[in-house]
Amino acid sequence: PPLPGGMEDVAMETLYAEPDCTTQWSGPLTVMSVSHHSHFMGTHQEIIVERDGKNLGPMRKEHRFDYNHQTEMEPVNALRTLLPGDRLAATCHFDTSSVPADSEVQIGEESNKEMCFPSLFYYPKQELTSFAYYPPKAISQWFIHDLEWCSSPPSDEIFDSLCAEKLYTDVTNYYNSTFRISLGYEGPSIDYPSMCNGGDETAELREALPICPTEGCTETQSCSEEVLRDWAQGVCGWNCGVFGLTVYPDLNRTEVYNTANVACPNLFFDAPTLAEPDACQVKGSLPQTIELLEVTTGKDPEPEDSSSRSNSSWNSFAAFLLFGVFYA
Repeated sequence: PPLPGGMEDVAMETLYAEPDCTTQWSGPLTVMSVSHHSHFMGTHQEIIVERDGKNLGPMRKEHRFDYNHQTEMEPVNALRTLLPGDRLAATCHFDTSSVPADSEVQIGEESNKEMCFPSLFYYPKQELTSFAYYPPKAISQWFIHDLEWCSSPPSDEIFDSLCAEKLYTDVTNYYNSTFRISLGYEGPSIDYPSMCNGGDETAELREALPICPTEGCTETQSCSEEVLRDWAQGVCGWNCGVFGLTVYPDLNRTEVYNTANVACPNLFFDAPTLAEPDACQVKGSLPQTIELLEVTTGKDPEPEDSSSRSNSSWNSFAAFLLFGVFYA
């Protein structure tokens, strides 16, 4: 989704790679560098690692992101190795104050738009090489035309939910995006009985969209209305459940999951609460106290010969260099 304008600090949605996603790695990953990328409004990025419920902090120390000075950096020592089961949380911050408050900053590849693109240079290579966030509600139309159907009662009492009624009476409208875009279907509307009992005429469609009963009646084209209504309710339970919704008459959950990672087994989930990082432990004590032990007054300094002055100057210069190197 776009970023609101007129804000000195606004964060894009955090992208989470959950433990059930990173367990797909073949083994530990050795990270050689961490790269942060946004456009002109980007101000800060971080990838936080959580392991076994402990927040290990960001992979790279960055005080401020600068579009004109982007570079890869080695990860902090504690995070040179990532393990299967780690949770990763990537967040990007932006300053949109240069844009009017009543406008928005679009997300895209052009430099006048914004993006959040942190990356890792690691080995060994994995089959899954990227993660991506996409708003759950924007993806939902690939599974069901309207999520409101999940929590709504039917208009015809022979069905258990409005979702099951919509699927039963018009499969093409229920899966509108799937039919139009994925299947390229431009034919007439198909109801659930016609699809499941359609024999060879709808075999290709059933293969592409496997939502019909698997009890044998589909093959014999003899699925009863009662069986199909029950199956439609079950299909709704799966489709709605992907987004965290229960199906009417079960109203235990009526709000969709609030985040997503489209590259992971569980596409949608509620954003986790990260553990607090360990507090910094004080080591040593600064500033050090210097105690003056003796003060000599009332005596003029003895004159120095040129050689002692030269040695004294050199010693002072050497001490300055040593302090400078230590201080840096």
